[in-house]
Amino acid sequence: MMKKKFLYALMLFSGFSCISCSDDEKGMANIDREWMTMFICDNNRGKGDDYAYNCKAEGPNGNDIHLYWYGVNNCAGYQIRQALQPNVSGGADAWGTSAENGLLLLDTIVGPEVLDLVIKDQQYSTDYRFAIRVLSTKDDNVTDFSHASKWYGHGDGRQWAEWMGITTSDRYATPFCVYVDASKTTQTTMRVMLNRAFKTVTEGVSDDDKAIYREKFQLDANDNFVYQWLEVDPSPNNPESTVNEKWRKYKLTDEDFEKGYVDIDGLQKNSVYVINVRNENVKVKWDAYYNTCSARSDGEPGEPILVTHDLSAPSRDRFDSDEAYQNALIQHEAALKYNAMRIDFLLTDFISDVNLAEGQTYYLEGGKTYCMFDNLTTCKGFVLRTRPEDVAAGKRAKVLLGGMHMTGTNVNSMNLMFGRQPQAGEGGEIYMKMLEFYDIDFDCPMALTYGDNVAGLGSATGNYFINMFSNGMAVHLESFVVKNCTFKRLVRGFIREQGPNYKIWDHVLIEDNQFFDCGYYSNGAGGYPWIAGSGNNANSNLYKDFVVRGNTFYDCPFPSFFSETKQSAWKGGAWNITFENNTLVNWNTRAAGNIFNMRNIPDGSTYTVKNNLIVLTKQDGDVRKMTMAGADIRKTMTMADGTAGHVTLNFDNNYSTNTFLSNGQIFSNNPWTATKNNFGTLVNNGSATLNGTLEVLVDDISPLELMVSPNPPHKATADNDQYMHRADALDGTAGEHGVNLYYNQTGKVMESKIYQLNIGAAKWRNGSVR
Repeated sequence: MMKKKFLYALMLFSGFSCISCSDDEKGMANIDREWMTMFICDNNRGKGDDYAYNCKAEGPNGNDIHLYWYGVNNCAGYQIRQALQPNVSGGADAWGTSAENGLLLLDTIVGPEVLDLVIKDQQYSTDYRFAIRVLSTKDDNVTDFSHASKWYGHGDGRQWAEWMGITTSDRYATPFCVYVDASKTTQTTMRVMLNRAFKTVTEGVSDDDKAIYREKFQLDANDNFVYQWLEVDPSPNNPESTVNEKWRKYKLTDEDFEKGYVDIDGLQKNSVYVINVRNENVKVKWDAYYNTCSARSDGEPGEPILVTHDLSAPSRDRFDSDEAYQNALIQHEAALKYNAMRIDFLLTDFISDVNLAEGQTYYLEGGKTYCMFDNLTTCKGFVLRTRPEDVAAGKRAKVLLGGMHMTGTNVNSMNLMFGRQPQAGEGGEIYMKMLEFYDIDFDCPMALTYGDNVAGLGSATGNYFINMFSNGMAVHLESFVVKNCTFKRLVRGFIREQGPNYKIWDHVLIEDNQFFDCGYYSNGAGGYPWIAGSGNNANSNLYKDFVVRGNTFYDCPFPSFFSETKQSAWKGGAWNITFENNTLVNWNTRAAGNIFNMRNIPDGSTYTVKNNLIVLTKQDGDVRKMTMAGADIRKTMTMADGTAGHVTLNFDNNYSTNTFLSNGQIFSNNPWTATKNNFGTLVNNGSATLNGTLEVLVDDISPLELMVSPNPPHKATADNDQYMHRADALDGTAGEHGVNLYYNQTGKVMESKIYQLNIGAAKWRNGSVR
């Protein structure tokens, strides 16, 4: 163990020199306190990430935490605290609230000669935060800490040198021994299924994982996994929900194992429960569990709730501190400038409200503006839409995703967040039935692009429609729908999947939407792809049934639409991707931003790509490049026998207008027909069956002949012009920065293949304004 004490003389001297005359009283009080220590890390030691005495996760499974800190002479000792990252990410106030509410995981005092601490057997894949202060011999250090140093570790993450975070390693492969039969779930009961037989549990599991199962988990003489206890607890989503005390720690019987299930009761409707089975022979808690299952009890969604537009200020009762309340009042004043009602509080409260079932519909008033400021966790499904009768009357609700005020040169934006971060003792997946949005205009009005950054206005805004936590739980979502919405000023991305745990989306429908004035995060095809898959977990499948239909993408430079490049051994099943009847105008003219950027495609996958319209257009004298890229498709997944997986390609009736062609076709880079790193490669090497043609046909009509006013309204004179990708509306209603994509009602248009074959988004065919 390291016992040498460290002191930074320069830091101490600078501490004295910073005391001004007006601060004498406060400064002298601070001098009477102990000097602040720090946990040792590369930020303050500068020895590199592999320095032996850096704080770190260690041990055979990477879930022991070893803390080191600098010593202070003649002190009484050190107080160390540990908490979960989401509970204390707000800084000092959040640490204080966690201490008051009993949420600290560790609060201990060690002697003055102790300069390191090992915290063993922590939860896997968990982000922890740590704080430390130096105790004084002048205090009793029980009730009196008045001479203790300031805390190190209370920074909120933006203060990089003021916090210490350590994430434990992912758990080794774990047998799937417990799950809930959803068909038997009621408002008060669930059927918990018990798997034990090695042969059954390991169906479809790799040989490597089977070996880990045998090494890490106990098996009996009959090759059954050994566990004796069933444990059922309410999720941190709804900690007050009821459960029959019998099931909180239930000893399983031979009869239970013979049946293969246990029916649990005493549950509360609309509540999530965390279910584990445990082997009492394994003494380490996190190694004694098998897979963790999360399941929701039933509940019937009520009638739609109308969110009546109300501009009242938030109540003080909602907030834990005056600082948080004052910040909310600042946000409220920003919202009033847009006549916007705040709704993120309402949608956050919905998650823990057991009186509201998953699937609740919220109606927004057409013609009114709503807003959100804080990232919105989505772990209980809901529907958000403009009231249908208002839509029928031509009125739509607007929702502002932050972007109403700034801190320094940074725009304060927000994102919806798929899933959430785990609380102490929580694992498993979040299961959601739906997340659906209809007939809403989304915007982030003050968002800044790379062009704005070059113009000196501030940093490009790192916002998305939906993001995920880097340490978030696994998510299984049955249905995700975005229909007939508009999106403006999403600068960094649309949907970003990240984190080590699996994500499964059963059905995705993105239909009849308009995207404009999005992207332009950096000089090239910057930011994240529209659908940014991380490939971090082989069991993920975002594309089981992924339909993108009838949308319009106007001049939004993102790297690609579908991106999935990092995983080589998918286990989550085939992809079924449909991309049809979309209109793409200046898809990405900043760089070769492909529509498809996917590798190691799972066996049995299907791509249906039909009836899409691709347009390249600009004003005379506009210097922007006319770039259009098709795909980067490297190969299909390699099967267990070494052969290539096989996929089906249904491509047909994809058209372009006739300007800015390259070698007679619209793709300047990576055409789908290419025989290297593309769909054409798969056809040529026999790993794909093609139905139709990979060619994008050129219709004998120009953009200006087809559409009323399709050109970008700003004539670019340089590659980084501030407004070169700006478009305020696509339907002719926006004035100076507007475009009009409605078709000209001329004979040439009516006789074109694009019109006759219903190519592209149907919205623009009738030549009228919405």
